[in-house]
Amino acid sequence: MITTTEPTKTGNDFENEVIEMEVQLAENIARIHAESNHFERPKLNPFTFEDRKNTTILFGGLTEAHEELMLSHLESLGYKVERLPEADFESITIGKEFCNKGQCNPTYYTIGNLIKYLQNKKKELSVEEIEKQYAYFTAGSCGPCRFGMYENEYRKAMIDAGFENFRIMVVQQAGGTKQSQADEQEPGMNYNKDFYVGIIKALIVGDLINDLVNKLEPYEIIKGATRKAKADALIIMQKSIKDTKKIYKGLQEVRKVFAKVKCDYTQIKPIVKITGEFWASLTESQGNYHLKKWLVTENVEVKMEPMTGWFEHLLFSREIKARDRRGIVQEKHGLGEGTNPYKNELKLYGFRKLLNGYYNLYRSALGFKPNNTTNNRKLANLAHDYYNNRQGGGEAYMEVGSLIYLNKNKIAHMLISVKPFGCLPSTASDGVQSKVTSDYPEIIFLSLETSGDSEVNFKSRAQMKLFEAKQKAKKEADEVINKYGIDVDAVKKFVTKHPTYSSGDFIIKGKHTGTGINFIVDMHKRMKSPAGMVKHQFSKMVNR
Repeated sequence: MITTTEPTKTGNDFENEVIEMEVQLAENIARIHAESNHFERPKLNPFTFEDRKNTTILFGGLTEAHEELMLSHLESLGYKVERLPEADFESITIGKEFCNKGQCNPTYYTIGNLIKYLQNKKKELSVEEIEKQYAYFTAGSCGPCRFGMYENEYRKAMIDAGFENFRIMVVQQAGGTKQSQADEQEPGMNYNKDFYVGIIKALIVGDLINDLVNKLEPYEIIKGATRKAKADALIIMQKSIKDTKKIYKGLQEVRKVFAKVKCDYTQIKPIVKITGEFWASLTESQGNYHLKKWLVTENVEVKMEPMTGWFEHLLFSREIKARDRRGIVQEKHGLGEGTNPYKNELKLYGFRKLLNGYYNLYRSALGFKPNNTTNNRKLANLAHDYYNNRQGGGEAYMEVGSLIYLNKNKIAHMLISVKPFGCLPSTASDGVQSKVTSDYPEIIFLSLETSGDSEVNFKSRAQMKLFEAKQKAKKEADEVINKYGIDVDAVKKFVTKHPTYSSGDFIIKGKHTGTGINFIVDMHKRMKSPAGMVKHQFSKMVNR
């Protein structure tokens, strides 16, 4: 019998077989794609550089201060820009008509508001003229919630409303300067360093102005004085934003404007912090039933989550991911070439500190009256025993961390979490909050969902908890007044005699939660204690 033996394969033979298999696999994949008629997104109507001079870019969805300052920045870059009117009940009705079922309120409100505006324009222009003369600019993202569907919802609604070629420009929140462009022509939106730095500065200034309004409006002596000061401040900063070198100087002028608002800080009012889903908690429209304005009429001091805190959250979330990749050889494990995790982590940490540095620089121009942002590392660490800080989407760990942070540091008497109906990330946080409130029972927590058609129920639930917050603030004040033996009437006379303490830029500090009781204790010390009297005399010298 004749036997044969197969030749032993060498390393080169194995490599050649692998290469041959890869080539064959690539050919099969190409054939399957060619035969499958796979869906591809239709080519979008582009916004090109040539369109700039004839196209007005529409945007909206933020607060008045943020939008006005963003508008000024975009105009300084050569764009024609216009703010959409405030979203109202008609907006959500139109949004529900043209959008898919089961979307969240921000979708219905913002899309409905845009369609409502364009439908009104049809009284003056044809559809073709509207499509040529207008475009819409918004933000987009991906993740576990419905936010990732917004872009397609906008395009679907525009087609159904009769504006098939209307241009929607979406800047991805994780895309940075590397945004995808839909056309090979020179794009109309230039997502460069100047674009982003200017927007971030405009939003920081908007945060600071909003914070000043929130601090002064509940205590203003002349009703409407704070709103007038805000309008004057925005006029000043709109001019300053167009020349970024003048922002600091502009804020110094803004400080003088708000300083003229006379306040009675001896009023005892609860502090209520608003958090929750980004749009629902931030908007000043019917989208949350004008929650902030309504709370002020209920004798409440409101604290808002600044947009700067959201940017810090985005940076810190990526910082966590970079930290998790320490020690991994990127090229070896196919996780991206040239992405050194140590370098990325350091870079993200630097960006976060730079952002906070700008925020505090601009705070200094306002005499540090506005609050600083909360360190996201602290929030993540506080929340981690209840909510894994690697669980992304929506506000992630921020809601849970905020509740614990407020309780530990006596920042507010109550926390309201606002979210659209069925908001997945915020609802997940609510499930955890029941455990947090059992461990930290001192803080009052209320979760509210907005559906667009239940304002009475929404505010009725809030009023029940607001009563508790008011009682808590009053109890705190009574205990402190009795402890120190403070004569509140004498404090009021002292303040009347020294108008500096009624100024809008007077900074109130203390170890208690309420602004009113901290102010009363401070004035009592300036009247009675040696150190307080020295501080009082120094204040008189400075303000001569």
